[in-house]
Amino acid sequence: MMQPYISLCMIVKNEEKVIERCLLSIAHLVDEVIIVDTGSTDRTKEIVAQYTSNIYDFEWINDFSAARNFAAEKASGEWIVVLDADEYVDEENFNEFISELKADNNRYDSYYAKILNFTGSFGESLIQNFHDRIYKNNGEIRYYRKIHEQFKNIDGRPLKTKNSNLLIFHSGYLNNTVAEKNKNERNKDLLDIEIEMGNNNAFDYFNLGNEYSSLGDYGKALDAYLQAYKHKKDFRLAWVSTTLIQIVLCLINLKRFNDALQVIQDAESIYTNSPEFPYLKGEVYLQKGQIEDAKRIFQLIVNNQNEYYHIIFRPDLKDQKPHQRLGGIFLSQKKYNEAIYHYISVLNINKYNEESINKVMLILEKFHSDEEIVNFLEQNELINRKNLRNYVKASLNMGKPRLAEKLLSGYIEENKALYEISLLKKLCIENEGSIEKVEGILNIQVLSKLLETNLINIIDLLLLREHANKANNLDTLLEHFNQMPQYKMLTDFIEGRINIVELDESTIIFAVQTFLTYKKYSLLDTLLEDIEMTENKIILKIAGVLYAFDYKVEALKLYEKTDWNHFTSQDFINIIQAILETDNRENAIKIAQYASSIFTNDFRFYQYILENTNDLELFNTTMQVAKSLFPESLRLVELDK
Repeated sequence: MMQPYISLCMIVKNEEKVIERCLLSIAHLVDEVIIVDTGSTDRTKEIVAQYTSNIYDFEWINDFSAARNFAAEKASGEWIVVLDADEYVDEENFNEFISELKADNNRYDSYYAKILNFTGSFGESLIQNFHDRIYKNNGEIRYYRKIHEQFKNIDGRPLKTKNSNLLIFHSGYLNNTVAEKNKNERNKDLLDIEIEMGNNNAFDYFNLGNEYSSLGDYGKALDAYLQAYKHKKDFRLAWVSTTLIQIVLCLINLKRFNDALQVIQDAESIYTNSPEFPYLKGEVYLQKGQIEDAKRIFQLIVNNQNEYYHIIFRPDLKDQKPHQRLGGIFLSQKKYNEAIYHYISVLNINKYNEESINKVMLILEKFHSDEEIVNFLEQNELINRKNLRNYVKASLNMGKPRLAEKLLSGYIEENKALYEISLLKKLCIENEGSIEKVEGILNIQVLSKLLETNLINIIDLLLLREHANKANNLDTLLEHFNQMPQYKMLTDFIEGRINIVELDESTIIFAVQTFLTYKKYSLLDTLLEDIEMTENKIILKIAGVLYAFDYKVEALKLYEKTDWNHFTSQDFINIIQAILETDNRENAIKIAQYASSIFTNDFRFYQYILENTNDLELFNTTMQVAKSLFPESLRLVELDK
């Protein structure tokens, strides 16, 4: 009997949510599927049994290599390919890889695959890395390390390894998956064991840094990455360049911007064709208030794509993220044509990018009718059956249920629940429609689920109370939601049972934002009537919300009621911009001078002074200080001409 050519080996535990996607993508492309289960208590083994009978139990001993090696012992193929349950492949690409493998005619012992990791809440960010996943099943190659396992030759000879064309897609770093499986803590504990063994392995420190970074502990992450870089044996190793990027990201999160710029400067001289370091320089500029300098960097990246051909591990920093940042900059400057161009550029790369969908809808709604918006989205091929929900949700979040209805037109049968939600929102926000048409979702279970997914919110429930006399048991239904503290507090406040100081900060801010979005100005007035009774920080946040919604006069009135000692840099920016719009440059300059003495590293305050003063002495003094703080700024060079 002929020996199988390639075996798939997997170790799994409680993977019922993703295992079928993985096996559907690859089981028919390999000659043998080996599954090692380390203690599943869900339907994992039942699902796997539909694809293979080669299912083996292995008692988990906190050692991934032990489990991998056990799986390899059960495989009979000439080659082994390793996948995790939350990974999958593309059929055409995998077949191309098999052709590559056969053409190489056993010249190599193992191959690296490119892993494309989807991260964030919805896979909106992409991280890539290369990992050794394919190797000869000759009994001479085995895994080692308890975690972030790698294989090597048992006799110590170096493996002949090649980067293959195989792509493996990985969804295990999505936020909800990481949280559900508590991966960070598990991985950190295993890495601690590896490090305690006293090997000072640089790769262990690198992975430990990754775990601390995922947990948001950037101080410890930075320490680990620095140890990794210190103990590296060869700077050409793939993870070394990634470590430099992670060091910069930690420094940015720790607001050590000058240190970050120094690392970026050194790294750019080595990795001249990688987009990551220029992009991160733009991020630093953005956070320091150097808006025009940041814009220049991001434009440089998107306008010179061919020069940035060496991706270290963040492909989205070459195109998607720079366009997204440019969209945000132009939107803040009210340059709507430029903003929408860059947001659409993001959507042409990733049609599911939620932020860009929201911003495109926000800009279009300012100038176009519902019908024009739908036509625009269709003509530019931005919307399809798969991402329709994202656009509908964006419409509902903007308080535009009619637009949501328009988007759903022609797709109602396959989106009945979403359509009913749109009708419910129209009833709540615009007081139009029939309660009978939404009775299908007027039950505790459905409404609770909709609240969890943010398709409806507590303000919707509050507004729904107005229709209690038109539907049986609606009062009783809404009474159930008094168990939600925010909803209970808000209803008690509206009905006069409590005053505003008894509302918590998050409830007040959310209510202000939603009342403005829904244009419920009478409710907003009720909420703000005694706002002076609350804390300064709440008043300032409300002022910021009002300013963002373009109610600048009302925002300034609230700012006048608060102590400047509580102001954030953005509060000062809002005030200066509002004053400049009245052409009162003298006051704007005075406030900018005061703010610059507090927020010394915020470029914007120096820029306001330099752009608006006619006092040559003040200009020169300010320019001298700014150049000492922002020596790399090209915007300062322009202003000094």
